[in-house]
Amino acid sequence: MNYFSLAKKEPYRLFFPVGIIYLLWGALVWLPQIWNPGDYPVLAHRYLMLNGFVSSFIAGFLMTAVPKFSKSFGARLFEILPFFLITMLGVFFSYQNQEQLVSVISSCQALIILFFLFTRIFKRQENPPYSFIFIFVGLILWLVAAMSGIFVDSEVMERVHYEGAIAAIILGVGSRLIPGILGHVEIVSAQRKMYERPVSLLATVPPIFFLLIFSFVLSYLAPDQWGSLVRAIVVMTIGMKYWLLWKAPKEQTTFTWSLWLAGWLFMMSFVLRASWQEGSIHAGHSFFITGIVLFCLLIGTRVLQSHGPKVKALENSKILYGVSLLIILSAATRVTAVLVPEQYFKHLGFSALLLVCAVILWSFKYLRYVRTS
Repeated sequence: MNYFSLAKKEPYRLFFPVGIIYLLWGALVWLPQIWNPGDYPVLAHRYLMLNGFVSSFIAGFLMTAVPKFSKSFGARLFEILPFFLITMLGVFFSYQNQEQLVSVISSCQALIILFFLFTRIFKRQENPPYSFIFIFVGLILWLVAAMSGIFVDSEVMERVHYEGAIAAIILGVGSRLIPGILGHVEIVSAQRKMYERPVSLLATVPPIFFLLIFSFVLSYLAPDQWGSLVRAIVVMTIGMKYWLLWKAPKEQTTFTWSLWLAGWLFMMSFVLRASWQEGSIHAGHSFFITGIVLFCLLIGTRVLQSHGPKVKALENSKILYGVSLLIILSAATRVTAVLVPEQYFKHLGFSALLLVCAVILWSFKYLRYVRTS
């Protein structure tokens, strides 16, 4: 089977490499700040990182995983290609500083993924994990926030778009995958008893999970000081109760330890934001770099290994420690840049350089397996 046939069957094979290109591109726009501090393409940087990299990884993962979890039909070309092409078109609009058109593109991305999910859910032969309800919440937040950006300039909606929506999707996917990967089979077994029953999807969701979802969504309507605190509590609750991060991984490899660390960093980014109101923009980059980039690369490692060579030793490579360390240093450099205002832009450039090194190192080791079946 050739590469394009493999990519149609399992879309992560297309979207993961494309997402890495967007990530490198988005980080590299910062690099000139090391020797020539000054202006940079703000909208293009944000688009490349979030609507390019993050969206591609989300689409690649969901278009591959959801048909398997729901035992429904796989991705179709008229779902894969529009997402791929419209994301590319958005890069052009972002470099033209056309914020409204970028919002239109982002809305279309969310609509395509929602269409993909709903068409599978209604044809499912088995309920997906109940935590996946958070994925739908995240995509709806993404759609609403992006559509609002077409008409109004709202700081709250921008935060919903680039923090709330992505965090909700991570919480939804992570609550099923992370405990299983870390070896906490009792959590997975308890979840399966709930969602594998022949009942409606909503009936599988525990009341406390509904409470966490509503609290997370409503927090964006509260004043930021209180909203940030509520979100930190929700994320900490899920991290401790459903991801069992207070326990060491039962299956101990460089991959599981790195994922366990990423979970803690994800939680702490919300705590940092809640406790450092005046530095919320900088704390937000901690969420993006350690909470999103590191998570995406680690989950990508499991997907590439399990769908490709199926060699568990790949998940015990010391390279994952190197990748994790570089990403943590990148986040620390970015977050602390505000403490040295005279060197602020240079810190941003060095943060980008560390991030680029981490991504290249990971790609060199793992990205080749997109062609392996």
